[in-house]
Amino acid sequence: MPNEILIRNVYPADPDLAPQTRPRPTDILVRDGRIAAVEDGIQAPDAEVIEGDRAIAVAGMVDSHRHVWQTAIRGVAADWSLADYVREIRVGYATAYTPEHIYLANLAGALEALDTGVTTLCDFSHLMNSPAHAEAAIQGLTDAGIRGVFCYGFYDVPARERAFASHDDRLRHAEEVAQSFRATAGPLLDFGVALTEFGLVGPDVTDRELAFARRHDALITLHVGTFGSPHGIADLDRRGRLGPDMLHVHANMCGDDELERLVASGGGLSITPETEMQMGMGWPVTNRLIEAGGLPSFGVDIASNIGGDMLTQMRLALQTARAIDNQKVLDQGIVPDRIGLTVRDALRFGTEGGARAMRMGGEIGTLRKGARADIALFATGGLNMMPMGDPVAMLLLESRPGDAVTVLVDGRVVKRDGRMVGVDLAGLREKLDRAFGEIADRVAESRDTAAGSSNAYARVVKRATGTD
Repeated sequence: MPNEILIRNVYPADPDLAPQTRPRPTDILVRDGRIAAVEDGIQAPDAEVIEGDRAIAVAGMVDSHRHVWQTAIRGVAADWSLADYVREIRVGYATAYTPEHIYLANLAGALEALDTGVTTLCDFSHLMNSPAHAEAAIQGLTDAGIRGVFCYGFYDVPARERAFASHDDRLRHAEEVAQSFRATAGPLLDFGVALTEFGLVGPDVTDRELAFARRHDALITLHVGTFGSPHGIADLDRRGRLGPDMLHVHANMCGDDELERLVASGGGLSITPETEMQMGMGWPVTNRLIEAGGLPSFGVDIASNIGGDMLTQMRLALQTARAIDNQKVLDQGIVPDRIGLTVRDALRFGTEGGARAMRMGGEIGTLRKGARADIALFATGGLNMMPMGDPVAMLLLESRPGDAVTVLVDGRVVKRDGRMVGVDLAGLREKLDRAFGEIADRVAESRDTAAGSSNAYARVVKRATGTD
């Protein structure tokens, strides 16, 4: 007998549906982890029933760029520039984590994502300080029950105690992780690679990381278009290294021609509007990527500074892109007659865009029949949701992250009636509070300011800020 769940009486927020001023609720049938039907009056007498109570049903949102390990140090980057971040996180806090710290951070960070309706994330995990750190990071994501890609970072964190004496050692360990990944990680996780930034290593090192990733058909994610690698896309293209297996991040300093090359290569781009605007990376490139023919995706980026919901990022990206477009008209001495980008565009970018960027297009990020049943229900009973209008507009611009009341991943309920299933929040809070204190106490004594990687970071920052 198939495993069925019937979600009754919900408003689907689907970017392919026309705006509905007065929407009508419908039903969703989930069978064996996939969406079997979205229609009125579904009859499924043997199914588990979830009463939607006129909630908004949306495909689980997809975060295409997050450093989940930074969940354990929330708030430290609130007033930092990107240069501050490099100095304080990359060569500071990153050196102080134990395996237990990264386990707790990844567990809590992934649970937070699920709690807000984010069912898939790309974890750019550049805290592989030791084999135990990698194992703990993977286990944290696995135990949370989130879908995603764990991207093994080759960054050489300048800690005093070094588990890897050379880049060759890191490559050998990454090979071990890749070989054993399916046996150790949960079934919802895939293995990926996070490249070392080009400003920190030479092209020969990058080529070895790329070769390793492509040998394993791994998703490759990398920071580009920031001060460490302002024209990273052009550099890769010049050397024939661009490909559809790449998920680029930021690209603020990249030229329009680079974005066109990225699109032509078939690769994806993750835009993280909140960190990009705060930290001095430049305007988000949403408009420019669309003009180049690309489909944007969005990411939360650093959990040390940003809350874990994707609604905030979609709103910021949408309204910033609208402001950029509107200003072009205002500069002509007239006012805009129409708005270009719509709430449906933003929802598509935050769901289907992320799915395609992570090579999961068609499987997730949609409520279409046959897709994996990653679904979030957002309650509409609050004052902020009265009266009920178009579901997409209400979700994107009126709802709150806390309105996510029920969340399914692969057809399994992970949040029900406003509560995470099987999660000891009080116990997790106590452990995280203790971990934060331990990390803060260890920073000064754990970092190695004389390490080669520490000096490489310093050179990049000085060059970018004009202080060299």
